[in-house]
Order: sequence, then structure tokens, then C-alpha cells
Amino acid sequence: MNQQPLSATCQCGQVKFETAGQPILTAVCYCTSCQQAGRQIEQLPSAPEVLDADGGTGMNLFRKDRVQCAAGQQYLREIRLKPDSPTRRVVATCCNCAMFLDFTKGHWLSMYRNRFPAGGPPLEVRIMTKERRAGVELPKDVPSYETHSGKSMLKLVAAWMAMGFRRPQIIWGKSQ
Repeated sequence: MNQQPLSATCQCGQVKFETAGQPILTAVCYCTSCQQAGRQIEQLPSAPEVLDADGGTGMNLFRKDRVQCAAGQQYLREIRLKPDSPTRRVVATCCNCAMFLDFTKGHWLSMYRNRFPAGGPPLEVRIMTKERRAGVELPKDVPSYETHSGKSMLKLVAAWMAMGFRRPQIIWGKSQ
């Protein structure tokens, strides 16, 4: 496996993340929450696009222990769709750029694909397609699943096993 670090930066370059190795999975999610959060973030002043043209949200999923904030941590702020939601999206306030999604009870961090040069590693799968916008036809370039795919879930479990079933806490990003 290529262990070349990958970098993700905000639109203005003040926030930078470094990753160790390749993602667990590369995916586009069409769930209602990702679409709602994407629209909400895109309404922030000068915010770059979060959603793809078809309403999907591209993500590169990494083990939490393989991601670090290399610059600009002071600009990170979290957004939650509901105050008690275990899922938070973290935005770089310097340019209102969505950086990552953190399922706080999980062991992975979902970095937005559009924060990596050319999206990062190739796309592997589309998930939660049953919740996509009406009329959206998906390309046949990668497998698409109405919910989560079994193979994707196995990749997440294998990564968790490799981590010794730990769930590192990510504290970057202050509450609104």
C-alpha cells in the first residue's frame, strides 16, 4: 500500500490537514443529512461548494489516528444538524470551507474529497443512493448502493480491528 501522505487544504490555504497513508474508503454519499448539511454550509458567506452537481457529497474516509491538523486549527468550527447529533461537520472559518465530517462515536474521519488535489485517490463507491434527489441518474463508473455496502462496512471494521478497536477523539473544531 502506498503510504505517501495526502494533504487537504481549505480554499484560502490557511487550514491544512495531513494524512498518513491511503483512505479506508473513497465514496460519495447521497444521504439526506449530507445533502442538508451541504446546503447549509454552502449558504455561509463565500463558502465553496460542498455538494457535487448531482447532490452527492464526496468523502475520503481515514482512520482518526492517521489525520492531523498541520495548520489553522484555530479556524475550525463545528456545525451539527441537531444539538445532540453524534455527527458534526467541521468548517474552516477563514473561508467557510467544509473540511471534514466526524461521526464522533466512530473510529474514522470523513474528509471532503474536494479538499484534496484532484479529489485524492480514485472514487470507489456511491452509497445511500436511495435518498438522492429525484431525477438524478448515476454514472456506472463505480458501484452504487441504495444504503451502505457490505464491502464498505467490512473495510471500516477491518480498519477498526487494525486500530485495536480504539476510537480516538478528535477535538478540532469549536461549537458554533
